Amino acid sequence: MHSPKHASLFALCSTALLLAAPLGCTDDAVGGGSGDEADAGMEAGTEAEDGESGEEGSSATFGEEQEITLRIEDSAPPDLTLQMGRDEVSELFGSVAADIQLLELDSTPLLVNTLDSIKNACGTGWQANSSNPNFDCSQTALGQTFGGGDWESSPEFAMVRILTMTPANSVVDGTSLSTVQGLSDFLLALSGGFSGLLSESLDISETTEFLDTQAVVASLRRNLIGTHPEATEDGKISVTLEDALTDLASLGERLGPVGDHPGVVVPDFPTSGAVFGPDFQMTVIAESNLRVLDGVDLSGGKAFISVIVDVTGPSFEDEAEFDFNDPERFSMTGLVDDPVMDLRFAIQENDAFIDSCTTLVSDQCIQNAPDNPVGDGLVWTLDPWELEYLVADAGRERYGGLQTVVNYFLLGDVVKVGQDGNPGGWGVFSVPLGIGQPPDQYMWELINEVAQYDLHHLDDITFPEGDADAEFTLEDIPVGITGEEAADAVRPYLQAQSSDIAGYLLGNYKENSGPVDFYYRRADDGQAYLFFVTPEDLLEGLPYGWQTPGFFSDADLSTKVSSTTIEGVGDTAHEKVLIPPGETILYVEDDEGDTYRVRIFAPEDDTEVFAYVAKRTN
Repeated sequence: MHSPKHASLFALCSTALLLAAPLGCTDDAVGGGSGDEADAGMEAGTEAEDGESGEEGSSATFGEEQEITLRIEDSAPPDLTLQMGRDEVSELFGSVAADIQLLELDSTPLLVNTLDSIKNACGTGWQANSSNPNFDCSQTALGQTFGGGDWESSPEFAMVRILTMTPANSVVDGTSLSTVQGLSDFLLALSGGFSGLLSESLDISETTEFLDTQAVVASLRRNLIGTHPEATEDGKISVTLEDALTDLASLGERLGPVGDHPGVVVPDFPTSGAVFGPDFQMTVIAESNLRVLDGVDLSGGKAFISVIVDVTGPSFEDEAEFDFNDPERFSMTGLVDDPVMDLRFAIQENDAFIDSCTTLVSDQCIQNAPDNPVGDGLVWTLDPWELEYLVADAGRERYGGLQTVVNYFLLGDVVKVGQDGNPGGWGVFSVPLGIGQPPDQYMWELINEVAQYDLHHLDDITFPEGDADAEFTLEDIPVGITGEEAADAVRPYLQAQSSDIAGYLLGNYKENSGPVDFYYRRADDGQAYLFFVTPEDLLEGLPYGWQTPGFFSDADLSTKVSSTTIEGVGDTAHEKVLIPPGETILYVEDDEGDTYRVRIFAPEDDTEVFAYVAKRTN
C-alpha cells in the first residue's frame, strides 16, 4: 500500500479523476425512497415492513427497513491531466521526489570533460615533442586555484604532471628506469634516445600520454564511481527528480563519502547545476483506475467507497495508468539545453609508496591481476579508488594486450613486451651489460612507479608519501547530455516506475471513503456483485472489526452464499455475491457485531438496485 500524501496533493490530483463519479447524495442516500424508482422497488419486491417482524422458520426479528438505492456508473472518469511547472512538481511529489529516478547518467562524458579540464589547467605545452612542457598553471582559472595560488608546490599540479606524462617529457629520475634513460640517450641518440625507446615499447607516439584520457576514464568509472553505493558497477549515476529540483545539490550529497568510500565528489563544496530552466513544464495525462462506488453502512445508511478498478495490469492494483513513452501523454519541456556542473573532484593516494610486482619480488607476478592479487601491499591489494590502483588499472586498460619488440642494430632486442609466450603487457628489458636493468614486470607497474615518483618530486619540491591528495574545483563542466536527450531518456525510467508514481500521486484515495460494510460494483466478468469490505479497502492503520465477513442465507449466519473465488472474476480477496434480477434476501454482520437483513430488488437493468436494510432486534 502506498504511503498517504498531504491533503492538497490529493485534492489536486483526485478532482479531475472523480468528476464523473456519482458523488452527490440525493434523497435515496438515506432512509426513505421517493419517485418512480422507490415505487418500482416496492411493487416488485416484498412489501417493506414497519416495526418488528420475524423470519419464517426462524426466531429472528428485525426492525424497520431502510431503503438505499445503489447505482453503478459504467463510464470511466475523465483522464487525469496535470500541467506543472517546477514549483508544482516540487509541491506535488514532495519528499518522494528522491524515490523517482529520471535517468541513469553515463559518467563517461562528465569524466572526459573533467579530465580534459585538469590536463590542460597548466597549459598545453605538454603536447609538444619536448622534454620541458613549460607548465604555467596561472594561465587558466582552474590552475589559479591550485595550492591557493602557489600552484608549483601543489598536489594538484603534481597530478597534472601524471596525467600529461608522455615519452617526450617523462621524468624517471629515482626510478628503475633512470639508468636505462642514461644508457639509451647515450647509445641510442640516433634512434630517438630514451623517449624513442619508451615510444616504441608502448607503441605510442612520443607526444601521446602514457595514460590517455580513454584509459583513465575507464579506470575512474570502474574503480571510483563504480564502487560507490549510489552508482552502478559500470559507472552510471542515478539522477532523481529530487536532484533535478535541487539543481543537483542532492546528487552531490549522495555522491559524497559513504562508509570506507571517500566519495566521488568532495562534500565541503556544493555540487550544483541547473536541469530545469525557468520555463520548465511537465505535462502528464493518465487514465484513472479510481472509482467511487455506492455502498451501505449498515448502521448509518448509504455511503461511498473509493476503490481501484485496474483491468490493464500487470499488477492490477494501480491507481492510474501512465504511458510515459507516449509523447501525447507525457512531455517535459524547458530543460536546460546543455547542462553543466560545478563540483569538487578529489583523488587520494595511499600513505605508502607501492612497489611494483616484479620478478625480484615474486615469481608469481606474471599472474598478478585485480582478480588475482599477488603479494602483500602491492597495487591490486589496495582500495580501488586510491591513486596507485587507478593509475595501474588505467595502464592495464591501455596496455593489457600490448605486444611489441624494440630492436636496435648491434644491441638486439632491447625491450620485448608480450613476447615468448608471455601475456600481453609483460615487459622484459635487455640492457647492455645488464647495467641498471629493470626486472621483468607488467608495463603498468612500471608506469605506476614513474607516476608515484613524479607525484612526489619536482625539482626541489618533495611531497611526503600520503600528502599528495589532490582536489580540483571545477566549474561549468558539461554533463554530457542535452536537454532534449534527457527529456527522451527519462521516459523508460518513469514508465518502469509508473505503478509507484500512481501511488505517490493518488495513494491516499481511501481518505474519501465512508464507513462502508459492503458495496455494489461490476466485476471483470461484466456482472454486478455485492462486495464485502476487506482490510485492503480501509485506510491504512484502521482496524478491521468484522468478525464474520460475507453474505449469508440465514439470520444465524451459518450458511454463507458469498465466495472469494468465482469463475471468471479475477478478484480473490473479497467475499462477493452475484445479484440477479428479482429479489435476493441476504444476511450480514457489521463491524459492531450486529446482524442485518438485506432485501435486494434488482431490475433487469443492473446499473441500479434497491436495498432494504433492517437490523436484527433479538
